[in-house]
Amino acid sequence: MPESHESVEHLLVGLVFNCLDDAERLRALALVAADPSLARQLGQLTMALGNLEREPILPPANLAQRTIAKVTRAREADSATIIRIPKAPPSARPAWNWATWRLADLVVAAGVMMVAGMVAFPAIRQAWVRQREVACQNNMRGLGVAMNDYASRHNNQYPQITSRGSSSAAGTYMVSLIEKGLLPDGHHPVCADPIPLAQPNRSDLERLYRNDLERFNRTVRAVGGSYGYSLGHINARGQLEGPRRDQGDNHPLLADKGPRTVGTGAQGNSPNHGGRGQNVLFSGGNVSFQTTRKTPDGDDIYLNNHGLPRAGISSSDRVLGAGDDHP
Repeated sequence: MPESHESVEHLLVGLVFNCLDDAERLRALALVAADPSLARQLGQLTMALGNLEREPILPPANLAQRTIAKVTRAREADSATIIRIPKAPPSARPAWNWATWRLADLVVAAGVMMVAGMVAFPAIRQAWVRQREVACQNNMRGLGVAMNDYASRHNNQYPQITSRGSSSAAGTYMVSLIEKGLLPDGHHPVCADPIPLAQPNRSDLERLYRNDLERFNRTVRAVGGSYGYSLGHINARGQLEGPRRDQGDNHPLLADKGPRTVGTGAQGNSPNHGGRGQNVLFSGGNVSFQTTRKTPDGDDIYLNNHGLPRAGISSSDRVLGAGDDHP
């Protein structure tokens, strides 16, 4: 029986606040993994409710002891002695009320509020945007450590994307890291937003690839999350060759995924940060925010030299594909 709209909303909110029982939590994770639109809603809800979090306000040191001591001193004092403070003479001006405001007062107050808004709101938004960039960079660095650990165990090869089969989508690099137990705690494929997703294993992907290719593509797109991973390049023998650690430290390995592509690729920066640019993880482990999608040598990190979101046509043609992009 399909879930009602109210039931789905209940599950999403419960997932964010971590207040579901085990059965509800498993049902919610299954719904999010099967429907990318729910995953997006969950991410937006998590980000919106995250803004409500505040640091706990701690009381002043020794507040209880100081309060008790003050009450004790007051009781021991001469309670009959009362100091009366004379009232201030009434003001000649009437008490404030809306009727006393003139049009000029309202105009001045509105101008002050408008200026305050113009100064404060952009600063608040800029701080939030910067915090999101930094959180995304930290998450990427953790994934970079996992990938280099993987390469150390596999003859300098990073997780490989194949030309066909259940490993033929960019998002499957996450499954490779999970299989080896290399994904660090708290790290996830979603930029700055820790959204819990039920991660498929290799057997799940193989079954989907054989029986339901459309669902396979939806699944690997969700697994890839906010990032684009290297699709490798076609070598001189016409074979697909994945990224290697011994190719140098300045090869793009992971980045905020590019704009959604259909056929030939869409232009512009990643939508993850409002189109201003993208965080890029290089094979050496460093992460930087790039305001252009091209490397210093002019290579487009989202399209190959034929203008397609596919594997590069040479070793210098590096392409990072979204979760459901294929070589």
